[in-house]
Amino acid sequence: MQAQEKHPHIPVRRVLDRIVLGGSDGAIECLAMTAALNGAAVVPHTIVLAGFAFSVAGALSMFFSSYLSTKAEIDSLRIDIEREKMEIETEPEEEREELEQLLEKEGYESKEIAVIMNRLERDKEMWLREQLRRELHLHIEDMATNPVGKSSSAGLAFLLLALVSLSPYLFGLSRVPALVSSVILSVAALFLLGSKVFTLRNFSLKAGLESAGVGALAAGVLYSFGLFIASL
Repeated sequence: MQAQEKHPHIPVRRVLDRIVLGGSDGAIECLAMTAALNGAAVVPHTIVLAGFAFSVAGALSMFFSSYLSTKAEIDSLRIDIEREKMEIETEPEEEREELEQLLEKEGYESKEIAVIMNRLERDKEMWLREQLRRELHLHIEDMATNPVGKSSSAGLAFLLLALVSLSPYLFGLSRVPALVSSVILSVAALFLLGSKVFTLRNFSLKAGLESAGVGALAAGVLYSFGLFIASL
């Protein structure tokens, strides 16, 4: 019977990272943009229109940049895999020596290294995995990454969090209440994303406060800039 892991790893860690990245960018950028327009005394209707256009454009940009980045990572990984596979086949002694040195640096003794290498030499696929992981810090499993799904999560998170920052302007609030509401909602969302409160084992109060602080600072700076522009 297979033992159940007491503290299992998060299987969708990379997707969660993209959600945090996309959502944080969406909240900070839309909050800063709407705060600047608010400070410049732009009418709420125009802020809503500009904010919505910004949210959609930003989400599309986040999706495509994430998609292209993920595709490039997978292509690079494929090249590395093929190169390491070729080197194991054509230069086994050099590859063995490299891996033995890496194992030695990690604290393995000579007898242990010999046992490990003897096992790996009987299974080239296992050897390839270990060579990639220890020499290049790469994992073959990353080849199975779905770039569309991974990028969609980042783009959708950007859109949703940007709309959260924009939402107070949809209810006809005057400038100051709309700004304060937008800041409160955005800072709260940034704290939740930054602290990763949705994965309690990875919760970080410090990271949440830092993320919220960045959002508040961006809003303050851009609001001041808007006031300056309005005074000219």
